[in-house]
Amino acid sequence: MPQQPSASPVLEGPRYLIQSAATTLEVLLAFGHPPYRFTPSEVAQQLQIDRNQAFRCLRTLQHVGFIQQDEGERFMLTALVQQLAGAAQGQPSLARASKAVMDELSQSTGETVNLFALEGLEALCVDSREGLRPVRLAPSLAERRPLHAGACPKAMLAALPPELQAQVFEALAGLPRYTPATQLDAAALSDELQLICRRGYAVSDLDVDEEARGVGAAIFGAGGEVLGAVSIGGPASRMGTAQVELLGARIVEAARLISRQLGFNG
Repeated sequence: MPQQPSASPVLEGPRYLIQSAATTLEVLLAFGHPPYRFTPSEVAQQLQIDRNQAFRCLRTLQHVGFIQQDEGERFMLTALVQQLAGAAQGQPSLARASKAVMDELSQSTGETVNLFALEGLEALCVDSREGLRPVRLAPSLAERRPLHAGACPKAMLAALPPELQAQVFEALAGLPRYTPATQLDAAALSDELQLICRRGYAVSDLDVDEEARGVGAAIFGAGGEVLGAVSIGGPASRMGTAQVELLGARIVEAARLISRQLGFNG
């Protein structure tokens, strides 16, 4: 199963977000996971929110008709959810599902935003937003890259099954060394992938461009498969440790929202 850090519904959201509504919808989405029936305390623990807040959200969902209580006083979904599911449109393309999130990232950070799709064991840049600042990275639209270097490629590689990762490790000796920081040692790359899984995002630290840093996070489809990754990047002069960590949290949330658009509820 893909590993993403659990996201709190109380994270600061975009403009016009109704935070209480967003939290209530996060509670509703919690019922998409086993055991599918929860007490207020269990919901609060799962989403890391106050129990009273969880209880109010549950009562709101019960009032609207999305959930009900079983004989054991646990809450569970009602058939109303099936009606909504039947009205849902087909799964959007990766680029279409990512558009609004990429637009917001570009406007709020001023940095270059790239979207990569996974094709075999390569990353293909399928969409981008050019940075808004005078000194910026150039978008790499239509560029193909192997998965051993760069924020998006490494984010996807970290989320792949071990047998596919092994194929990349076996091919490392023949893959390009873009800069002195490009990692071509299998053991060191394996350690980096474990770190990516723990924190939820990959860092391109001068390993593709000696003057650039970026962060990327994997995007998943409805079945938990890796579909692509999204990244934010800029000149190394603006991307110090604190900024990388700040943008890392932003890109994890961005990838989570895009994955939701594609049906992933992990």
